[in-house]
Amino acid sequence: MAKVFLTGGDNMGWALDEDLNLMHQALKQIPDVELVDINSCEVIHSCSPSALGQLPVEKLVGKKIICQMPGEPFRYFQQSDFLPVVSRVGLWLSRTRQAKEQFNKLGILNCLLPYVVDHQTFSPTIKNKTEREEARRSLGLPENAYIIGSFQRDTEGADLVTPKYMKGPDVLLEIVNKLHQKNASLHVLLAGPRRFWLLDQLEARGIPHTFIGQRTKKEDVSVNILPRTVLNQLYNVINCYVVSSRSEGGPHAILEAASAGCPIISTPVGLATDVLPSESVYSTVASAVSIIESDMKTGGLASITAVNRERVLQQFSLEKIIPKVQECYEKLDQIRPYFPLPKEEDGKRRSILPSWFRVPKVITRSMKGKTVVGLWHTYHKPPYGGGNQFMLAMRKELLRQGVAVVENQILDNINYYFLNSIHFDVSAFTRLRKKRNINVLHRIDGPIYLIRGYDREKDELCYDLNAELASVTVLQSNYVYRKIVEFGYQPVRPIIIHNAVDSQIFNTNGKLPFDEKRKIRLISTSWSGNPRKGGAIYRWIEENLDWDLFDYTFVGNVSEPLNKINHIPPMPSEDLAQVLKQHDIYITASENDPCSNALLEALSCGLPALYLNSGGHPELVGMGGLPFEGVDDVLPQLNALVNNYESFKNLIVVPTMEQVATKYLDAIRIGVEK
Repeated sequence: MAKVFLTGGDNMGWALDEDLNLMHQALKQIPDVELVDINSCEVIHSCSPSALGQLPVEKLVGKKIICQMPGEPFRYFQQSDFLPVVSRVGLWLSRTRQAKEQFNKLGILNCLLPYVVDHQTFSPTIKNKTEREEARRSLGLPENAYIIGSFQRDTEGADLVTPKYMKGPDVLLEIVNKLHQKNASLHVLLAGPRRFWLLDQLEARGIPHTFIGQRTKKEDVSVNILPRTVLNQLYNVINCYVVSSRSEGGPHAILEAASAGCPIISTPVGLATDVLPSESVYSTVASAVSIIESDMKTGGLASITAVNRERVLQQFSLEKIIPKVQECYEKLDQIRPYFPLPKEEDGKRRSILPSWFRVPKVITRSMKGKTVVGLWHTYHKPPYGGGNQFMLAMRKELLRQGVAVVENQILDNINYYFLNSIHFDVSAFTRLRKKRNINVLHRIDGPIYLIRGYDREKDELCYDLNAELASVTVLQSNYVYRKIVEFGYQPVRPIIIHNAVDSQIFNTNGKLPFDEKRKIRLISTSWSGNPRKGGAIYRWIEENLDWDLFDYTFVGNVSEPLNKINHIPPMPSEDLAQVLKQHDIYITASENDPCSNALLEALSCGLPALYLNSGGHPELVGMGGLPFEGVDDVLPQLNALVNNYESFKNLIVVPTMEQVATKYLDAIRIGVEK
């Protein structure tokens, strides 16, 4: 008999509380489980990482810990608050196949435990067109309009202004805006809390819409979370529910809509591919618009609702999930009880700068009361590679935030050290460090071998340094994490933080407007001339491009001779930014690039990207561009990007250096303090 303490939920009456309620029902029906309080338990089962993180550490000691993963593991590995939670969990419960695959790629023990939907609450209630029209009238909705529904929050709770990009409200806006321009009968139905951003945008564009709830400018969670019976009524009156998220755990809306017999389409996130047929899953605004336009004419989505509902009943009902809970609990013998590692004693240390590198005045002033960060990196005068550009931008941003920065030294008053991979004086650092412990954030890229095709020994050096020195490891992309694990190494306390660029240089100010009446201007950039940076593909494009429609510029070094492409030598960042802004589309054919600074520079200047589907490119670009697999599809994808240029441009989302520097500081603080 396993004595289990079940925790989770957020007391908001929304998804996490529903998960807690349904899991409580499931565990009550398992004979070998007894639900007890935290002081009496042997096993702690948390319905979310955040709930687990709020429990006192002393209450966890000696307990086996199970935790449900309510989202993509890769997304959670981008959150500093997740750092202390990871080491406490012995078994993760993946709620989707996508989550399970990601955990498997990271070599982390997990078990598939699908979400549950209350199919008695969410069910078809409308039998014919007349009943639908009556139901719409009762809600004040147009009787004959094509109604698109969205019932998930779209605005960040921190300021109630910024769009919650993870949920993709900007994607949904692009979809309904294009449909509105073509079809006068479109109507948007919104419900749920924090709909501020999308409501404002719909009003600004004159798109007909209805909000079920109380309009307010203040936090509205307490007033606008609707009863599930009301949500079911809304699913039953709309023509199509649209999930537009960039990342998801579920969302629950996929199960709810399917169970209610509501037509639904979704981006390929979370549960989408577990529940929906491929014709209901889209990756671009254009494909979503095409699906909905077809449905407006034929009603094709409604014809598959019965299949969707049956799949949900067979795989995601409480009755079907109980045996899977039992299977997961059978893995308890495979996990160890949690015991925290003892905190290491703080240590201290000192070094060496190139002559061109001007030491800022802040170093010579008193550092009393300031956070002091020691950056270890071998600096090169720009123009140079992406890692060098990133470290220069990081240094500048830390100083702007009031952090005292010391380069390549070990001093008594330095709080944290940021080490850039192996690109610093390793022998000097290890000599000055001696045997004392210090707080080290180790930034890893690569694997170097996959980028260059050689230097495997440098990867081994990097991993040895990480194991010996790191308090926290920053991995530049999901791709980096996956590949490092494939190479047989597990980094120390990993967190994924994408790179960023200097936004004072790389921004959209003065960007050339797009105009289809002139030639479309393409551009690629690279510091390295390694063949894996895509030289052969650029050469192929040059030989096959329609030069009556396009101009093409390449800035930097390339492995192949270019004759028609305007090839310009490397240039300083300020000049490069101005050149980028005079172009329309960025093309990168680099292979196994972990987190391309060149790509981020172009995106930050407002250029949608056409990218080789390799390395970290897909996660950086998101819906701000299109992938290609090779020479066979690069030109068709280029044409598709041109045909939907404004949508791709509008959906570019890149992190700022302010956000990234803050994440670095949060990661090392939380990593060494919790």
